[in-house]
Amino acid sequence: MLSARAQTAIASPFMPSRRLDDRIRDLSANVARAANGDVEGILQELLAAIHEKLERLRARAATRFLTGECLEERRAIVPDRYLRTPQ
Repeated sequence: MLSARAQTAIASPFMPSRRLDDRIRDLSANVARAANGDVEGILQELLAAIHEKLERLRARAATRFLTGECLEERRAIVPDRYLRTPQ
């Protein structure tokens, strides 16, 4: 049975507030330092996060293949408020 956190990750189309890659890294580190009793729950969450990552990659690949459109990397976009110079 999945933990409540893992079920939320599967049901939700996006991970809340953190980049998914960061979440996967954190969960991996948690597995390495977890006590034996906690490992299974963390692994379930990690599996859910990896599954979400794969679904996102599939969607991006499908968009790229079907439309020829390259999606912008969101981390590379600089918001306008940072480009304005103070007056």
